[in-house]
Amino acid sequence: MLDRSLLTACLAAFLTAYQSPAYAVALRPGKVTDATVCDLAPNTIGFLGGSLLIPAAAAKRDQVDAYFRLSASFVAQKCADGQILILQGMSDLAVAAESLVQLANSACAVATVVRSEVSIPFLGGSEPGFELRCPITKRNALGAHLGELERADPLESLKARLQGAARVENVPAPAGIPDKKTNCDKVTLASLLQGGACPK
Repeated sequence: MLDRSLLTACLAAFLTAYQSPAYAVALRPGKVTDATVCDLAPNTIGFLGGSLLIPAAAAKRDQVDAYFRLSASFVAQKCADGQILILQGMSDLAVAAESLVQLANSACAVATVVRSEVSIPFLGGSEPGFELRCPITKRNALGAHLGELERADPLESLKARLQGAARVENVPAPAGIPDKKTNCDKVTLASLLQGGACPK
């Protein structure tokens, strides 16, 4: 007969492997990948923006938090420790860098995060972008952090703020009140004193 301690160890190893399988994971449906990666490329932020209204008029903190929660939830639910996390964002989009770096540092050991410059397909062309890669080692901690965020600031409350910002962004100027950039080409004493041009 097998030694009881050896049998127990084998059973524990089997259950661990069974409970934490690694599958091919990609954020974009139909993208071909393999079980070694948790692939959120290309243009992670651009794709996630299609699942939740995140207006540019919203507070930067809320934009970053929204993108972080969306991407982190996918990683916590779909990916596994040991997989290589792949994230991409536009170089000129500050919220992309902040939210994706936060995710990489939350899912992986900070020292293992590698950044490289890439070109991201966009509207038939390409835009300068960046890619982050690192081995996932903190999936459980990431899930716990998401739980803490939800208790401190429920996702429904965040969505309400984003929707409020979108409504403000789309409200037309009242009749008789020119838009901020109306008549920017007209030179007046006020425009000269204030710099001579509309804010860019």
